[in-house]
Amino acid sequence: MSHSEVDTNIINDLGATERLQILYDINAMFRQVTAEGLYLDAILPRILQIAVKQLHAHDGSIVIVNREFEIEHAWLADNKSTDYLESIMSSGLAGWVIRNQQPAIIDDTRTDSRWLLRPGHATSIEGWSVICVPFIVRNHAIGAITIHKAGIKKFNHHDLDLLNIIANQAAGTIENARLYENSQRQLQITALLNEASRVINSSLDINRIMQSLLSQMNEFLQAQAISIALVDTQTNELEYRVAEGLGSAQIVGLRLPSNQGLSGWVMEHAKPALVNDTSLDPRFHTLGDQRTGHLTRAMICAPIHFKGEVLGTIQAINPEQGSFTSGDLDLLVNLANIASSAVAHAQQFARAQAAEARFSRLFQDSVDPIIITDVNGDIVEVNHQASQFMGYSWIELQQMNIRELHPAGTDFPDAETIKSDVVTVLTNQVITKSQELIYVKVYTKRTLFDNNKFLQWIYHDISKQMELEQMRDDLIAMLFHDLQSPLGNVITSLELLKLEIPPERDSTLWVMVDIASRSSHRLQTLIRSILDINQLEAGHPVSERTNVDVYRLIDDVWEIERPHFEKREIEFVRELDPNLPSVYAQEDMIRRVLVNLVDNAVKYSPESREITVRAAAVPDEDMVFMSVIDQGAGIPENYRQSVFKKFERIQRAGESKGLGMGLAFCRLAVEAHGGQIWVVDAPGGGAQFNFTLPVATEDASA
Repeated sequence: MSHSEVDTNIINDLGATERLQILYDINAMFRQVTAEGLYLDAILPRILQIAVKQLHAHDGSIVIVNREFEIEHAWLADNKSTDYLESIMSSGLAGWVIRNQQPAIIDDTRTDSRWLLRPGHATSIEGWSVICVPFIVRNHAIGAITIHKAGIKKFNHHDLDLLNIIANQAAGTIENARLYENSQRQLQITALLNEASRVINSSLDINRIMQSLLSQMNEFLQAQAISIALVDTQTNELEYRVAEGLGSAQIVGLRLPSNQGLSGWVMEHAKPALVNDTSLDPRFHTLGDQRTGHLTRAMICAPIHFKGEVLGTIQAINPEQGSFTSGDLDLLVNLANIASSAVAHAQQFARAQAAEARFSRLFQDSVDPIIITDVNGDIVEVNHQASQFMGYSWIELQQMNIRELHPAGTDFPDAETIKSDVVTVLTNQVITKSQELIYVKVYTKRTLFDNNKFLQWIYHDISKQMELEQMRDDLIAMLFHDLQSPLGNVITSLELLKLEIPPERDSTLWVMVDIASRSSHRLQTLIRSILDINQLEAGHPVSERTNVDVYRLIDDVWEIERPHFEKREIEFVRELDPNLPSVYAQEDMIRRVLVNLVDNAVKYSPESREITVRAAAVPDEDMVFMSVIDQGAGIPENYRQSVFKKFERIQRAGESKGLGMGLAFCRLAVEAHGGQIWVVDAPGGGAQFNFTLPVATEDASA
């Protein structure tokens, strides 16, 4: 049923005045929900609350699913019980509504096969009425809302129409919240993977590598236990080397034949596996449960393989949410892939350390190029892989210094700073004999051989990784460029629509259009900032600079941010020197710098406080000094440098989360104009963000 048909029915049956009041209440609720933050745990109970109230019902539930119809979020009336969630999509009413994208009314829960009977629940003992409608976004069902009322035939088509209106209003908010939470999770996962990669690649200690993986990843997997097992090539067994969580002390040291258990299957087939009911999977072996005394209900497992060889497995068991998802398995696979190269290097290095008598054999059998130099960098030994990789013969390499293999000006660590127990990692380029430049990761460490000090250099080809990273950056830039044109059309259309709907004629509709217009402008600003970050990081100069009037610039910021000030009853204070000179800048970029700083100040300031913008000329420096000052909690001293980096955020209880891009853009934009930006404590408490911009000159204006 379309929106127009639903609205017509409500007009006919309830009257235009009541319908407008309902729509106004619903719209007001969603505006408040959006203002409070796009978090499903806050949004879903609010949606359920207004639906129950409007339909004069007893209670209800909401389920949100992914495209595979797996339940991602659920808000249930009966104390959030999850006992029957797995059967909802296969045989329950909500599953039927979502798959068919059709609403449904049950007049008596005891007689309709789509209602899942739950022992002891009121809807299974007495006759209850149930109504359920889907949340539809772009012709795709993302979930359903179910409302319960005691008694038989308590809902009619008027109730169905009203619940459809609520679901239609809620669907967009729910989808935006889900996309927002997914983006936040992806950013966190990316940060986790980057941190794991950094730790892994900074060490050749295999136990440290594996323990680092486990200590970070369970924040996202939320499993009862997680472990890593490595292959013992002598016995062809999996040996559990490190573990965290339930039964970790008992599981470490367990050896499992490679042809037994789910981990053995993963090792043998070099494929990941996801099992949410181990009792039904013949591959699962109970040896681990017998040793730990704990039951394994669900398990995911991924191989750690390097150049076709499986080095081990990484596995997690019993997620707190009841079942693992394909996203959980993907995360596990990504971590295993990151660990694979480091584990291979660490294993090789450990063997070399443990058996110096076999050093030469291990040295030649390495899968990566290895060069041995004296402390001055003169090459004394190379393996076959190094000779093949560089294109030089063994004799030619022994007559060279290692610096000759790298571009001029390469910053090599001083030999005295390289210690035997710490691996120094460099990202560099190698110049082959054919003058080809290849990106490499270089691991260097001091070693003893025949009681003499040498430096060992292990090379790892990362040229493909660099190409992929460049392709990723190009793809991101392309996507954001492609978003600008349709978003511009949306903004233009909304502005025209606002002209056609004066506020005094239809205030509710005008407010909705105004919200959409402001949100579109904020999205456009975010896109421009991300594009500018890419451009500025690539070293592109700022173009289209003009003489910008500071007073007018601050007035523009006030107009943009006025709704946020008025909503939180925060006063906007200007402390501007008279006769301020103009600044030489790209006006839109610097406007967005001020908007970011003021928006952050509003976000982290208590209500009914002040936010001050100051501007003054810097004597004898041809610069204008500007400040944005709030009365919030301030910025801890240890964050005052990192807060300007991408994806960096200060985590405080109760504060909203962001992307960590705003201040990174501010820093890049200000520095690209020749200025500086920094943060200090405000005199009266709070944070004071300062930055400088160059004064416009007559030459610049010409």
